[in-house]
Amino acid sequence: MKKLTVLVTILVVLLVFMMVSFSSAKGSIQLISPLSKGEKVLGINQWFPGDVDGVDTGAPQVTAEVSLFIETNSGDVLFAKNPKRKLPIASLVKVMTVLVALEHKNMDDKFVVSQGAADMEPDKMLLVAGEKLTLRELLDGIFLISANDGAEVIAEGTTGDRQEFIKLMNDKAKQLGMKDTYFANPTGLDEDSGSSYSTAYDMVILTRYLIRRYPEVVEISSTEHIYLPQTEDHQDYDMYSGINLLTTYPGVVGFKTGYTPEAGLTLITLARKNGHEVIGILLGSGSRRDEARELLDYSFGKLK
Repeated sequence: MKKLTVLVTILVVLLVFMMVSFSSAKGSIQLISPLSKGEKVLGINQWFPGDVDGVDTGAPQVTAEVSLFIETNSGDVLFAKNPKRKLPIASLVKVMTVLVALEHKNMDDKFVVSQGAADMEPDKMLLVAGEKLTLRELLDGIFLISANDGAEVIAEGTTGDRQEFIKLMNDKAKQLGMKDTYFANPTGLDEDSGSSYSTAYDMVILTRYLIRRYPEVVEISSTEHIYLPQTEDHQDYDMYSGINLLTTYPGVVGFKTGYTPEAGLTLITLARKNGHEVIGILLGSGSRRDEARELLDYSFGKLK
């Protein structure tokens, strides 16, 4: 009888362990301890959009070379145009820069501005070499004005080595299942040796993962204006968001714009309405604001 009791106890423990291990619903993020780094635990992506192979929803017609709009709770494809075509993505690269930084640093950690970072062009906070800013302050600059100097400061300060940071960006892309993505730098600026590239499909994966794991970045990206007062560590900074849809399209709560001569206009938009959440990607768009508005109307219309 004693042996039977022990056996039953073991079986119950095993059953509970199995239930916990498999209880994650589709789209959740499970943390796996072997991927810990210091006190930070790196997340595993378990969510992917619905099947987009061969999908081209056709209407409406847009100039963007690549587009994908997804309902993120279900993974349903709402609109697709060449969703797995690889293209340069400009400053959308900074979404991965933000993710890698958050997985290795805390919001109140301070970063020192190098002369090289201060010299970055063109979009910048106008950081001064020797200043110290927190990660949160640098993220304000990245999301509101797409600050290249801020992204460089993060890349240099997170690991102490810019190239190591870029390696972490590419390693994270592989870990998330972003099979058609390459990061050449932390800013998204064009490079003669080869620019960063991705697909709309991969960028949906990255964006959803980031906002689920670090929902505070949605608040940052939805900020229309922020003033950072002068401190003993840095001068004051006054920044306004470049995301026009924040004030012109009800339900839009961020997320990231981009432009380079090679990539053209790029956009990640995040909108929440009537219990639905939609992430939309536009690459190589002739008019990202108007096309995003049209595709959001189309997407939410399909969700009624």
